[in-house]
Amino acid sequence: MNKKPYIHYIIIAVLSLLLIFVCYYQYKNPAGSKDRSSLSDEIVILFTNDVHCYVDQYIGYAGLAAYKEQIKKKNPNVIMVDCGDAIQGEHIGTIAQGEFIVDMMNKVGYDLAILGNHEFDYGMGSLKTVINRSKAKYLNCNITYSGSQENALQKTASYTVLTYGKTKLGFVGVTTPGSTNTSTPIYFQENNLFVYDFKSHYNGKDLFDTVQKSVDDCIKEGAHYVILLSHLGVGTGYEPYTSTNLIANTTGIDAVLDGHSHTVIPFMLVKNKKGDNVVLTSTGERLRNIGKLVISPKGISSELLTNYKNKDKNLDEYIASIRSTYKAEMQKVVGTSTTHLSIYDDRYVRLIRNRETNLGDWCTDALLYSCKGDIALFNGGSIRSDIKKGTVTLGDLKDVNGFNNMICKISATGQEILDTLEMAYRKTMNVVTVDGKWSVGEFGGFLQVSGLKCTIDTTQPSYVIVDDNGMFEKINGPRRVKDVMVKQGDEYVPIDPKKEYLVVSTEYLIKESGDGINNFCNHKLLEDCSVHVTQAYIDYFKHLNGDFTAYEQPQGRITIK
Repeated sequence: MNKKPYIHYIIIAVLSLLLIFVCYYQYKNPAGSKDRSSLSDEIVILFTNDVHCYVDQYIGYAGLAAYKEQIKKKNPNVIMVDCGDAIQGEHIGTIAQGEFIVDMMNKVGYDLAILGNHEFDYGMGSLKTVINRSKAKYLNCNITYSGSQENALQKTASYTVLTYGKTKLGFVGVTTPGSTNTSTPIYFQENNLFVYDFKSHYNGKDLFDTVQKSVDDCIKEGAHYVILLSHLGVGTGYEPYTSTNLIANTTGIDAVLDGHSHTVIPFMLVKNKKGDNVVLTSTGERLRNIGKLVISPKGISSELLTNYKNKDKNLDEYIASIRSTYKAEMQKVVGTSTTHLSIYDDRYVRLIRNRETNLGDWCTDALLYSCKGDIALFNGGSIRSDIKKGTVTLGDLKDVNGFNNMICKISATGQEILDTLEMAYRKTMNVVTVDGKWSVGEFGGFLQVSGLKCTIDTTQPSYVIVDDNGMFEKINGPRRVKDVMVKQGDEYVPIDPKKEYLVVSTEYLIKESGDGINNFCNHKLLEDCSVHVTQAYIDYFKHLNGDFTAYEQPQGRITIK
């Protein structure tokens, strides 16, 4: 009997087993080319992103601290990191310009943190205080300073390498280049010139190359794993500086802990420049989830912990003591709302940055009620929290706009308004989610409007030209914003490009070129920071006497086709 055919079967079986092993190894070890022999114990990285001052709602910092201690009882190799936008959002952050928040983070025991775009919202002086006050090391590989005054980010480092037993972990921090326009542009300038460079050049290449250098430096220092702490986000609204694009254009990164787009990603594998798998994960926002990345001899895994109920008693009491200092003021009742005004849809997809919402209508109407004009414009990125049906307090209204914005008024031509709308709606898409995973077409500069109607034709590509810092330059082709109408009395009439209109908005948009909308920054101010946005909300709330029936649905001011 000829036994040679069996040899072929044996060879095929061996090759099949080898292929299965290689595939398994590649899945469990995203950067499979690296030596894992140094790792004998698990290393746990707990991470947060986009907490936005929600310190005691949902899981909260007291829950996070309790969970950290729970893990440490089983494994001493625990690292705590934050991926940005921690100090701005709810009024507990605004009151002390982030100092209360960083004190809480110190008590939780954060080891590393990075800068989100909203870490800059209180100005460079306040940010320097926060960085100095923090016990966590701030990482920043892509922001350089070229000014002649003082670099507020002097104490940040591009990367750090930490040792756990025989294993070295490299951590690199990266902040979205969009910060120059999504925070307050003038904060990054001296004498009207940008002196903080976020590596926004060459359509992402400058950023990717900068991150690559820090990753390579980590590896040169002996890092067995490199973890990227990222405030970039995912989705078309964050192009080209997304975490997925960064992974696709770099090598050597094992995992990316992401923030900025508020996307919930328990575990995702993304191919890097060489085709190796990189773990991508993100918690969403507001400490609804705790992120947990585990590095073990078996590979890298990530998961999100939801609805954790335990609390660290001491931290819980500390947060309560801070709130008690202004609790009575924030709990003053403004009135009762008959309607829930929201920034989300019923799937909890954030719409305020790519669709008209009933809250957007109400906020812009409040601005126009407080400061009389023809139209009001309010960037969706500044509208941060719902107004719920029922009792509404001063704290609730403060949380709607957590930036201490003041109202301004100018006179602008219809053409300038048309250019502004084109800039604001250049990223808007005809859908709001991709497979229900995340919102697309988001832009913090998406304008909610009052006194105006328009149509956004998403089949028309945007021909808006912006500079490297995201500032508006010109429109170099057909427009996607059409049928723009301005309210006159009880009717809407076509906007006249040559006519002057009274425009009401916040100092962020009118004086500070917020979101790169610089069309109004050199205009004469007819009213300069005349009323605080929160006061406008209070006045309008009382004017309506809590009857929000007209706002049960968006009023059809922005049509998208």
